[in-house]
Amino acid sequence: MEKDLFNEMEIPTQELHSAIEKGIERGERLRRNRKYIKPLKRTSFITSGAAAVLLVSGFIFSPVNQVLAQVPIIGGIYENYQMPIGQNLAAEQLISEINETVENNGVKMSITSIFYDESFVGITFKATGENLSDTFGGETGPEPGYSFNMFDGKDTSAWGGVMGTLTRQGNAYVGAMILENRNEKNPDELTLPITFTHMAGVQGEWSFNLTVDKLPSREIELNQTLFSSNKEYSIHFNDINIGKTNAILTYEEVKTAGIEGENLYFEVLSNQGEKLSLNTVSNSKIIFEIDSKNPPKFIQVKPSYKIGNEKIDLGTLKIELE
Repeated sequence: MEKDLFNEMEIPTQELHSAIEKGIERGERLRRNRKYIKPLKRTSFITSGAAAVLLVSGFIFSPVNQVLAQVPIIGGIYENYQMPIGQNLAAEQLISEINETVENNGVKMSITSIFYDESFVGITFKATGENLSDTFGGETGPEPGYSFNMFDGKDTSAWGGVMGTLTRQGNAYVGAMILENRNEKNPDELTLPITFTHMAGVQGEWSFNLTVDKLPSREIELNQTLFSSNKEYSIHFNDINIGKTNAILTYEEVKTAGIEGENLYFEVLSNQGEKLSLNTVSNSKIIFEIDSKNPPKFIQVKPSYKIGNEKIDLGTLKIELE
């Protein structure tokens, strides 16, 4: 959807504030129950002007009521949740439509599409069945209307993600999620075991073993080191892997002053001076978003250390992406 269409949307202020307040209350319950996948450290999956509600903890997206009829089905689902990463990939026909179905307790659960772009994995799904409830959430069920686990509940510490609440479409419920794999290296082919355990008021077990190929990406060797002016700090950048919607920049701290309370920060700017969203920053890599419709020609990486109010810059690393 073009930005000017967003600008023409009328946002009901009173209803939005009420939704946010309810979202905060549900977010607090979600935080206490700890039912869901850990949220991203940083995120900017919501586009400006979107009438989506982001809960305090859990990164759950409520759908926008208006969906353009001419938008392809898969892209329309991501658009409904204001998830531009999935929406843009769908517009470029880079999402694989599938139909893997499992039935349990009178509910048919289907995975309808999947994509895998560097660190991001997105899936859409639908559920049908007479037992599905028109009301869900509250104290009796998951806030978005469903719950799930991956890898049989094991080895999930390196994953984060965002998830949309269920949306009624005809006699079915549909949903979408975008997961982030924070592992050091992402394989060219990924196997994702995922089991849904609750769906719109129905407890059950709908297990899938999804396999997906990574979208084409590029790796650029960097092998560059930046130093502070006093030479007490240095960082070495190894390489960068560039996908359609995100990039992974790997680095290592070579030298620090060893002062208590020193913290490393990064700023990544596009060639237009726009600050890019850093979804994950670990002690070895940075994952940041790229606009697939208008990718930057180059980026500038600006690391710095902070000790209290003191800031120590390590210069700028310019990386040509074209």
